[in-house]
Amino acid sequence: MKSMKRGILRKINSLPTLVFQVNHPTKHFQSHLTTNTQHDNEIFSQNISSALVYDVQDKMKNTSTSQSLQESDIMEENKGLDDFEYQCPPGGKDAVIFYTTSLRGIRKTFEDCNVIRFLLESFRVVYYERDVSLHIEYRDELWSIFDRKVVPPRLFIKGRHIGGADEVVGLHEQGILKKLLQGIPLISSNFPCKGCCGIRFVLCLSCHGCCKITDQEGEGTNGYRIRCPECNENGLIKCPVCS
Repeated sequence: MKSMKRGILRKINSLPTLVFQVNHPTKHFQSHLTTNTQHDNEIFSQNISSALVYDVQDKMKNTSTSQSLQESDIMEENKGLDDFEYQCPPGGKDAVIFYTTSLRGIRKTFEDCNVIRFLLESFRVVYYERDVSLHIEYRDELWSIFDRKVVPPRLFIKGRHIGGADEVVGLHEQGILKKLLQGIPLISSNFPCKGCCGIRFVLCLSCHGCCKITDQEGEGTNGYRIRCPECNENGLIKCPVCS
């Protein structure tokens, strides 16, 4: 009996602690909750501050990028002939020289030549077209300017190499090509040359395009046909009217 009483008394003595923990759970977890809340607030404030820093940095980058683009656009708009490399073809110091080809073997090359020709004619400026397919000396002349083999079209304005079709079209879209052509004489007629119809070459008057003539005065030739000294490899001569 005594042992049973002692066991009951021990249980009764432990009841106040259990009742305190059950009736007041907030006091038991108050310190734990306060610690977690402070930690969460610190993390939230850190995330907000870092997000603001990244936002400011992005705005600064976008501002600097837009400013650099604006500066580059201004520089492009103010671009003049002095900004292009000086590579003057023969007779092109104060003129527009346009190296082209009339061969249709490579479609893109032929179309690129037509694009630049169309732009030059739309500005109605005087230009000198040098077709490398009609006159081999023009091809050698173009290669000697660059010290390498170069495919037309190539445009030169007052001794400055402007570039090929992509460069010329890009300058035209930016409004720069018109400025580069300032000071170039304008054509005085709405019609092409009456001698060559704008081709700038005509058939040789001596051999009529066959590149051979009969040598009547040569010693030991007995009237054999020889190479015509007046025309090029295609039996053509430069137009006497517009050249």
